[in-house]
Amino acid sequence: MGLTSWANSKLNKLSWVDMAFTKVSCFVFGILLAQLIPELIEINILWIIAAWIILAIKPLYSFFSKK
Repeated sequence: MGLTSWANSKLNKLSWVDMAFTKVSCFVFGILLAQLIPELIEINILWIIAAWIILAIKPLYSFFSKK
């Protein structure tokens, strides 16, 4: 069993509530990092927007693709 098939088998066991809690916990972890490392808050907003766009391309492509 490869890493991808193992991860897929584990992800299929998660409910939508588990996925929501995972997303919220990642958001809270980001807030924690911003509190621990204040220099992160001083990053130019354009860098954050660029990272958001780059990281969103693949999931959006997968979601809207005809496959």
